[in-house]
Amino acid sequence: MLVLGGGFGGVGAAVNLRQADVDVTLVDRNDYHTFQPLLYQVATDLLESSAVGHPLRGLFHDHPHVTVHSGDVTGIDLDARRVTFARRDPITYDYLVIALGAQATFFGVEGAAEHAFPLYTLADAVRLRSHVLEMWEDADRDPALVDAGVLNVAVVGGGPTGVESAGALAELYRREFAKDYPGVPQDTARIVLLEAGDDLLGMFRADIRRYARKALTDRGVEVRTGEVVAKVGPDGVTLRSGEVIPTRTLVWGAGLVANPLVKTLGVDLQRGDRLPTEPDLSLAGHPEVFAVGDVAWTTVDGSDRALPQLGSVALQAGEHVAHGIARRVEGKPTEPFHYHDKGTMATIGRGAAVAQTQGGHTLKGRTAWLAWGAVHLALLSTGEDRAKAAVDWTWAGFTHERSGRISVRTDPP
Repeated sequence: MLVLGGGFGGVGAAVNLRQADVDVTLVDRNDYHTFQPLLYQVATDLLESSAVGHPLRGLFHDHPHVTVHSGDVTGIDLDARRVTFARRDPITYDYLVIALGAQATFFGVEGAAEHAFPLYTLADAVRLRSHVLEMWEDADRDPALVDAGVLNVAVVGGGPTGVESAGALAELYRREFAKDYPGVPQDTARIVLLEAGDDLLGMFRADIRRYARKALTDRGVEVRTGEVVAKVGPDGVTLRSGEVIPTRTLVWGAGLVANPLVKTLGVDLQRGDRLPTEPDLSLAGHPEVFAVGDVAWTTVDGSDRALPQLGSVALQAGEHVAHGIARRVEGKPTEPFHYHDKGTMATIGRGAAVAQTQGGHTLKGRTAWLAWGAVHLALLSTGEDRAKAAVDWTWAGFTHERSGRISVRTDPP
């Protein structure tokens, strides 16, 4: 069995084949698994990179039938059952799990690909963290740059990624950086959250959306709905209305597109970029091939709407594929996938979060914040990762300090 991708879906599939009579090869372009829901905390200095990135090989020390390789996939031949890689020999398979994830899409906005900071990979989070620190160092050297917008931040997208990023940046600015850089007039620095729709967190109930807006506003975030970004430059963001927001930092949380490799498979794609799956998550005409996670267009229980591109969906899908392959090996038929929706959460800042279950039950404020923390600790890959996150969160909770706010220079002295 060959698994392409070491995200939630790929790891979920490989881990749950532990008891099956199957040899598993997992290939990812990186040698680590990323816990994506916490990337914004790396970007805003609350967590170290090692708390959300765990060595892939380390996850399978107790799985002798799993082999992990690093490599970039260059092609998939479904008929020949063969996958090619850059700088690695091709691999053939009996079963294939495609869990290649997605990448940020900029919807054709001029300059966004060159100047925006997406937040989908660990490298994205580290790059944004370094950039924000660099902007403050620039302002410390020349405080006049503050008036030119060097400290301003625009966040595009009013979904969980945008809301969480804006809230975390606001707390970083108003608390830690205000103390770190007392000579910088940071009180005029703007954090602007831009959402093209009518409201934030469109998947939540109205009372949750109102709470989120107020919580962000209380933290100094300018919430702008109905605003569309028309152009991004190195020193500013131009809105469709013609308004220009001076900033060198645009955090992009507005959308994803599946790995472009899926367009080479000769399969009719849904929405132009996602692989439609059968009830058991296999591809039509290729029962030996399964698609999970952000590359998959999966509908369940008779609905014509696809499941969202969430880590929980990918993880459950990967686990289901593992059970299906184990049944195939035993000569049994596969079963349809049923997603167990445990609800949706977003954190806005210290002591402020929102949560909503499938049945419509909601939580707000500190209760939701504690529930959010408990859920995310449970989902982290290992006990070591949970311990790192718990220590950082506890320290920040008592002291309001973030130990990750350092810049490491690699140029020679």
